Order: sequence, then structure tokens, then C-alpha cells
Amino acid sequence: MKGNLTFIHSNFACLPIAITRLQKQGIPLSEGIAIIQDISSKFSQLTGTAGIDINKKLQTVLNKNKGFRIVCNISKILTGEEENVGDLDIPEDLTSSDMAYFKFAPITSADVERSFSLYKNILAPNRRSFKFENLKKSLIVQCNNYFRDAVNDDDEDRN
Repeated sequence: MKGNLTFIHSNFACLPIAITRLQKQGIPLSEGIAIIQDISSKFSQLTGTAGIDINKKLQTVLNKNKGFRIVCNISKILTGEEENVGDLDIPEDLTSSDMAYFKFAPITSADVERSFSLYKNILAPNRRSFKFENLKKSLIVQCNNYFRDAVNDDDEDRN
């Protein structure tokens, strides 16, 4: 048991840090993909039966995830690593202006879950009425709070 805990601690202590970094709001797509690729490269260096099995599982999950491959290719275009879109596996209906919107696309569902929880009060089924003007004001307040919190988080990270 002690050997297993040592193996886990020495090889997987990077995971909580990576997960926290991935859950941070507003990180560029290229940074999120770099975090995943960093973990993948660390896992490829694992030895032993358990380490090899874990690395195989990660590689299988990443290889089967067509969406991840697509956002990796979009990230290559956004960072200038790849110029020829025709050589990459990207949906044909995705225009270059559409791809520009992916610059800060989250690769985890944490941002999506946060947005659902933010809007659950607005979209509650027991709400009797909500005039458009009030909806607009409510969204402005929420956006201002979001940006204020983001600035405060950045200030804390610098200190």
C-alpha cells in the first residue's frame, strides 16, 4: 500500500495543479491544450505495469476524442503553427472568422457549468415575468461581477 501511494504521489502530483489551471476562466485555447500535452508527455515517461496502462488509457481517450483533435488543429492555426487549413481535420462549414472565436474556447466543462449556474435564476421555471429591459440590466450586473472577480483573481495571482 505504501509503495502504491508513493507511486501515485511521485507520478501524479501534477494532476491537481493541471486541473486547477484548466478550470481557470479566460485561458487561451493554446494554453489549455499545452497543459493537456504536458500531462500527456509526463505520462508517456511512466514505467511499470500501472504506469504503462495509465498512459495507454490517456492516449486512447485523447485519440478517440475527435473534438479534441479539431480544437488542437484550430489552435495550431490561431498560433500560426499551421497555415494550410486544408491539411487539417477541421469541419468544412467552419469559416476562418468562426475559428477566431476559438481563441479563448474552454476545453473543460467547468466554464459551461458556471454559466448554467449563473443563469439558472434568470431562467427558473417559477419566474412569472421578466421584462427584456430588466433581463438586460441583470446580465450587465452579472457580467460586471464576472469581470471584477476575474481582475481580483489576477491581482491575487500576481501577489
